[in-house]
Amino acid sequence: MTLPPWDRGWLQLSPEGFERMVVDFLHDLEGNLAEFSVSHKEKLSGPDGEFELDAVTKFRVLGAEFIVVAECKHHSNPIKRELVQVLRDKVRSVSAQKGMLFSTAPFQSGAIEYARKQGIALIHFTPGGPIYETRGAGGPIGPSRTHDAYWVDLSTKGGLLYRYGSGSELSAFLFGPTPNDTKDA
Repeated sequence: MTLPPWDRGWLQLSPEGFERMVVDFLHDLEGNLAEFSVSHKEKLSGPDGEFELDAVTKFRVLGAEFIVVAECKHHSNPIKRELVQVLRDKVRSVSAQKGMLFSTAPFQSGAIEYARKQGIALIHFTPGGPIYETRGAGGPIGPSRTHDAYWVDLSTKGGLLYRYGSGSELSAFLFGPTPNDTKDA
């Protein structure tokens, strides 16, 4: 029997362990960027004060330095818009060029819509790999995979299907045996 996502080992990480996993993930994205660095728990200052950020990525491209700030949310409940708004405020305050919010939980539709309009990347870490819900301002909404739907296996007889429609609506379908089916099993 396949374990439900919340019973799989990678979700048993502490919040700091999840942050370190995201830092490693960001390190793997280096490519050919000059002066690339990723730090964990870096403090950056701005006119609104000093912020300790879960991950800060810095690199040079086109002769300019770029800063990407990331926050990590190891939550079991869907991520609300307010958390994305807080990240956007930090991005503005520290003059970063990009904000990324990584989560072990899915994002509420209001969080996705706000992030899309504000250019915040939302990444949902799943047992099957990371899913980019948004990447930037005005971009498409929905899982960034080779197809527009994905599912998380909950058992050998059921699962959870997410599907994005033509707009920003998200549908989630839980499927499996009915109570009558389980009596016969």
